[in-house]
Amino acid sequence: MNTKERIDQAYKRIKELFLLINYWTRGVKETNNEYLEIKKRKQEIIDDLYLELGQLNKIWTEQELALSDKDYVVKFDNIKQRIRELEK
Repeated sequence: MNTKERIDQAYKRIKELFLLINYWTRGVKETNNEYLEIKKRKQEIIDDLYLELGQLNKIWTEQELALSDKDYVVKFDNIKQRIRELEK
């Protein structure tokens, strides 16, 4: 497996875990400590994705690396999709 495939596999596993967590926490009071920890960790991941998005924008605008418009759009869309899925 190359790096991209490993990242994709890890992302799919994380997504499955969040789906399980959402399923388990349905009907759970929001004051539950585990629920609050999960919510906090989920927000940390979302914040990290926004930082990653900012770094991508910086790289693209400042041309630190050779990043084509197509590569930028693909990466931008992937990050935004991950953020939307986590914010559900």
